[in-house]
Amino acid sequence: MSQAYSLKLVIPLSILSVSVIVTNTLVCLLVYKVKSMRNYTNGFVVSLAISDIVTGVAILIQYNAKLHEWSRATLNVLYAIVLFVGASNLCAVTYDRYLAILHPFSYAETIAKVFKIVVPVIWIFSVVVACIPLTWEGNTTILHTRIYIVFFLIICIALPYVLIVCANYKIFRLVRQCVRRERELSISSHASKADTKKKCTPRKISSEAKVARVFAVASFMFVLSYFPSLFWSAANAVGHKEVVPTLLLDFSPFCVVFGSLVNPVLYSFMKPDFRRALEKILSGKRAYLNSRRSQRSSMPSIGETYSTPIVPMKTKQTLVVNGVLCKGSDPTESNV
Repeated sequence: MSQAYSLKLVIPLSILSVSVIVTNTLVCLLVYKVKSMRNYTNGFVVSLAISDIVTGVAILIQYNAKLHEWSRATLNVLYAIVLFVGASNLCAVTYDRYLAILHPFSYAETIAKVFKIVVPVIWIFSVVVACIPLTWEGNTTILHTRIYIVFFLIICIALPYVLIVCANYKIFRLVRQCVRRERELSISSHASKADTKKKCTPRKISSEAKVARVFAVASFMFVLSYFPSLFWSAANAVGHKEVVPTLLLDFSPFCVVFGSLVNPVLYSFMKPDFRRALEKILSGKRAYLNSRRSQRSSMPSIGETYSTPIVPMKTKQTLVVNGVLCKGSDPTESNV
């Protein structure tokens, strides 16, 4: 049967898990509703958000449901799926930024082909790799499990992060070179037109670099959030679980759930298109509420009716003089 957890652990983790599910669902809905945000970069973001939603669901189930042996094995498969999907999506979106900054002219054509292949492959391969331990019925003591864990840590986690670090290094090196070149050209008063044509476009580079910085921070937070679990898995693979501090294991689920919760916050405050879309939605909602408030204030309260001011009008009257009708005469005026 499942392990009984204390309420001090269950309540905060349940609240955080629900927050993860809600915020990442809002990310998906935002990309779906706002047409301008339906691009390939945000396609990877949605894929990452879906993996975070699965993480929130897995933690919610683990700490609130009674699980049998096979249920726990299935839950471990879910964790393995979201771990590899998260690392792979961050690697894919870093490649997207790499193309956009280092190869801007071929970006649109290349990423259109890559996106249709990469996203399905990431999910299918993650599910296949995560289900492998089910073939030996979750026995963690046999050699197969240790080999699998080492393979998983190296191929599925370490290798993508090596690529992420290398790509981000090249991205920020190019950004620094372009900024330096722009400064030199702006300072020099004798820059030729040919040099001006060859210079980097600082606004475009700066915009792409901001997006790349968001995903660099997201990559760092991801590996930081899963570090306790990865450290425990590595120690278990080599047969030295005693080196893992108990405090690290206690903080492990909180690190995982915070890692899934931080991504929507990063997009909202650091990614320009998300920030603009949120501001547009909030400003539209504010304008709608203000219009409703003004309509309510202009309506009469109970017991009141609209009143129309009476403006005195000068009326023409008919006067009879000596039996003759005088039209248009005013009896108040003198005929003299």
